[in-house]
This record gives sequence, structure tokens and C-alpha cells, in this order.
Amino acid sequence: MTAPQIHTRYRTVPASLLLKTLGDSLEAIKHEDGATDADLGAVLAKSEDTAARYRTGLAEMPVVSFLRGCREWDGRFANAALALVGMKLAPLEAADGCDRKGFSALCALLAEMAGAVEDDGEIDDVELLAMRPELEAAAKHIDRLRDRLRLRAVATG
Repeated sequence: MTAPQIHTRYRTVPASLLLKTLGDSLEAIKHEDGATDADLGAVLAKSEDTAARYRTGLAEMPVVSFLRGCREWDGRFANAALALVGMKLAPLEAADGCDRKGFSALCALLAEMAGAVEDDGEIDDVELLAMRPELEAAAKHIDRLRDRLRLRAVATG
């Protein structure tokens, strides 16, 4: 029996799981955006066939293609795989914004979540996909606040 993939700091994560996870992210992006493998390949600067191999977890992606995917799709692309090694991608522009907009973004997310749990007490995958814009907006403001805390800790040493 294999140990569960708990996000511990020093757990070895199999390369096959990393490739599958990135592939699953590409599959979700393809589905959500109505994209083709050629569209994915254009972003990654690879052929349609190569993009299809990445999407199905059958090929390892070079770092330049990975970074192009991060630039285009940010956390939608990279965060599931990065979570396997205890990390996440947060865009630098997360530092932009103000507390008023952050509060509004969090309230919008909470309103969506409240509506989703009213019927059965859970947020299903369809409801989660529908609230992606609110979730991403709130996440950027949370990252902005985390960055402020980090900078304050550095400044006060």
C-alpha cells in the first residue's frame, strides 16, 4: 500500500504523479477554456502533438514551457502540482490592490459559498467552478495581505 500524498515538507513525490497532475491541470484548462491541443501548444511554444502528450501526462515538460504555462494560466496550471511539494504560485500583482477591494472580493466569495451550501451543506465541483472568478479574486487579496505580513516581519527583523 502506498502512503497517501499528504503535503509534508520532505515527502518524495513520484515524477509520474507530478506529470499526471500537470496533465490534469492542462485537461481542465482545455475543457474550461474550450481550447484545443493546438491552443495549449501555442502557449507552451510546442506542437499540438507535444501539448497532447503533456496533457495526458505522457511527456515531461521543459522548464521554459512550464513557465510559459504559469504566465498564461497562473495557479490554474501550476498550483495542483506545486501543492504536491508544499508550494503554490502567486502572481506578483497580488501586491497591487487595496483593503476595500480585498474586503469586497472576500465578501463576494463568501456570498457565492453561502449560496452553494444552502441546498445540501456542501460545495460540489460544479458550484466550485462557477465561483472560480470570486475565488481567484479573493486569493489575490489574501496573497497581498500575506505579502504585507512577510514584509513587516522582514522590516522588524
